[in-house]
Amino acid sequence: MILLTTTNAATTSTAIYSGLIAALVSGVVALIGYSITAFVQSRNGKKAIEAQKEIAQMQRDEKLFYESKLEWANETRKLIAKFVSDSFRLNILVKNIKSMNNKVEKLNFSPSEVDGMSRESSENLHKAGELLSSLNEEVTMIRLYLFRKNDDHEKEVLDMIKALESDMNNQLGINSQLLNEFVNVARDYFNYQMEELKEESA
Repeated sequence: MILLTTTNAATTSTAIYSGLIAALVSGVVALIGYSITAFVQSRNGKKAIEAQKEIAQMQRDEKLFYESKLEWANETRKLIAKFVSDSFRLNILVKNIKSMNNKVEKLNFSPSEVDGMSRESSENLHKAGELLSSLNEEVTMIRLYLFRKNDDHEKEVLDMIKALESDMNNQLGINSQLLNEFVNVARDYFNYQMEELKEESA
């Protein structure tokens, strides 16, 4: 009877120790599993955050690039508009200068008009010189803004600018027909450019 009790106590004690060891091993395995899961989730979370940051940066870069292109297009439009406006102003001045020269050649003025005509002629020549200088600057800037060699629309605008530039001088002005042609070419170019920007923003 004593032997049976001792054996039962030893078996119970072994069972308790086995249970405790199993619980400890199970707890350690669960803790290791939890740690690994937490580590993997943390790493995946960091990767997801990095991916989101990269996507956000790409979107910002795209937006900045689009905004830069839009600003570039607006600046080009302003430059061309100023060039056309200054060209028409030059033509008006040249017309005034020619009219004054005709008066002088035909002696079609009174002595009291001499001072006024001389002052007006001097002012017109000065303004024409300033306008020619501005027009040359504008031509240079337009050439800098339109630089894509493979773009037929830009090439057409640049070809027209070249033709207008060779026509520029304060004696003859700028050929109005050529200037009107340029306005049409510029309008086509801006339509094409806006369509291109719409496609990029879609």
